[in-house]
Formats: sequence, structure tokens, C-alpha cells
Amino acid sequence: MRETLFAAHISRDKPQRVRSQDYLKFFLIHWSSILGAITHLSFIALFLAYDHPWLAALNVISVLMWLGALVANYRGNHNQAVYLIASEAGIHAAIMAMTLGTGAGFHYYLLPLSCLVTLSPNMPRWRSVLIGLLGMCEFMVLERLPVDAVPLATASNLPPLAATVNLAVALTVMVLFAMLVRSVYEMQSRSLTSMATRDALTGLFNRRFASDYLRQTSMQQQRNKSPCSVALLDIDHFKHINDRYGHKVGDACLVQVASKLSKHFRSSDVLCRWGGEEFLLIFSDASVDEILPVIESFRQYLHNHPIQHYGALIPLTMSIGVTNLPPGVPFDVVINRADRLLYRAKATGRNRIISQHVDARQDIVETNPDQSLAAGDQVH
Repeated sequence: MRETLFAAHISRDKPQRVRSQDYLKFFLIHWSSILGAITHLSFIALFLAYDHPWLAALNVISVLMWLGALVANYRGNHNQAVYLIASEAGIHAAIMAMTLGTGAGFHYYLLPLSCLVTLSPNMPRWRSVLIGLLGMCEFMVLERLPVDAVPLATASNLPPLAATVNLAVALTVMVLFAMLVRSVYEMQSRSLTSMATRDALTGLFNRRFASDYLRQTSMQQQRNKSPCSVALLDIDHFKHINDRYGHKVGDACLVQVASKLSKHFRSSDVLCRWGGEEFLLIFSDASVDEILPVIESFRQYLHNHPIQHYGALIPLTMSIGVTNLPPGVPFDVVINRADRLLYRAKATGRNRIISQHVDARQDIVETNPDQSLAAGDQVH
């Protein structure tokens, strides 16, 4: 699944002073601070246009407080950022309501901000909730503010739709805030799913996912009888690569092999790192005869194109065992068969493919542990 622009942005390297466990909440405060600064910048223009210079000056201070929250949050001082936001919101709403009256609607911004301040990453929950509830209480008090408590008669020169616009903006901010929380939640969910199903080094599916996928495919085989094939690939003499070049170079080889596999095979093919230098490929709706030419072309390509690492050329070859998943046969039995075929490929010279198609009615449990070629094995 392709990441959204937002998810792509927040998946970049985090600021050094922000702890990993605070990363997602950090970005909620980060973007809220930016939105708050932009909103108050628009208030400056509004009050200057309607001849309220001192209210415009007040919003200059508000912008500076929002930017201060942005900087504090970036430096990892999340509580300080929340206190700045809560203080600005509460003071700004009170001054505006006492000056222009609640009819101007500037106190509506307490609603989304009371939700925001509860998200401080490392503030005690009771304190976050308390600050949020105080914001809500202030909103209710200001909402019931008597009309004669407003001293400024010049407030009447504001546009009649000021309250409606402020309410619309405040509610829009709440919706955007909810979308922001949703984006973070979905990104975190995708990240956890990826951690559970993807190999951290190569980015391919891991052994756990492959086992679950084959288990489901095996059950489907009993219903639709469609073909399915698997290939187990192992890099030849990989220990020698680690011993000669080091494990970092060995890891780089695994990453490049995984990249070549992803480019060579279809997006519908399931590519997994089975373990160590072994890779498992699962081909749904494809027979052994159909996939052999594609696997053979990959074997030849890898043989003819050494891995490049900092100018060094590291030749790689692979031994491969290929077999099918017959209906009604447990997937682990099929994996064991592919593993035996793979080791026969190694025992008979490496850098080759040995395949075997087994009918569902045949007994696929081998009693001969010898790694020599057995009946039905085909060398490629």
C-alpha cells in the first residue's frame, strides 16, 4: 500500500531530542502548532482591516507563543509546548470574549484546543485531562457571558458573519485534528503490521507470514484445486562471503538479492526471506512447469551479474528446489520436500534447480534420506 503524503512525511527521521515513544504525538503537536500560528496570522490581518490595532498586536503575541510551542516541541520539551498552547488559548479566548463579546465567536477555538492539550506525550494523564476540562469549563463560562460585560462598542464594526466563520473554522480544525489522529493511527497500524509480517533487513515477507499464507492457500486448494508452486532458494557458499568480507557485506548481498527478486518476479508472487540466506517464493495459480523458465532466468541473471559493493564485485549463485502444493497436502510437508530438493541441488554441484511435481494421490513422504537424485527429480 502506498503511503499518503502525510505518512511519508512523518516516517522521516525524527528530531534527535524527540524520544521514539513520543514520535507520533510529537507530530500531532507539531502540525497543530503550525495551524495555530497560521490562524492567528489571519487574525492580525482581520483586526487591522477593521481598525482594531491593539487586537492585532495581541495576535502578534499569540503567533509568537504558537511558534514558541513549535520550537519547544521540536526540542523535545512537549510539556512546555502544551502549556504554551493552553495558556495562549485560554488567555486569548478570555480577552476576545470580554472585549468583543461571545457574538464574535473567538471562544469557539477553545473546543479543538481543549482536545489537543490532552495529547502531551509525557505529561501525567490526570494533568492532561484536567487542562482539557478547564478549557471546556472556560468555554461554557464565556458562552454564558452577560451582554453588558462587553466594554467595547466598536466591536460592532466586525463583519456580521464573524461568529459563523469562527465556528466553521473551529469545527474544521477539529475535523482536521481528527484526520491527523486517524492518519497517525493508520500509519502506526501499518507499521506494526509491517513489523509482524516483513523481514527487517530485506523488506520481503518473513517466515511467519509465509507460513500463514501457505496454510491458507493449502485450505483453498482443497476447494478450488487451482495449482500452486513453491521455490526454495539458497545462496551458495554464503558463509565464505561472511568470512571473507564481513557480515555487513553479507547483509548487503541479501538486500541486493531481495531487490533483484522483487524486480524479476510479478507483484502477485509472494517473496519471503525464509531464514538466513534462504528465500521462499510462492506462486499461486501457477504450475511447476510454468514457473521453471522464470526461475531459471533469474538463476542465470544472478550468475551473470555479480553483486556490487563499494566497487567490489561479489559473484553469487543459488541452488533452488521447486515443487508444487497438491490439494489436501499440509504446507509444511511441501516445504520439507522443497528443502530436500534444494539440498540435492547443492549435493550435485550447486548453482542449479531441481524440481519435482507430485500428484495429490502420491505418497510424498520420502523414506530414503540419501541426497542423490530420486525418481521424478528434474535438474535444470
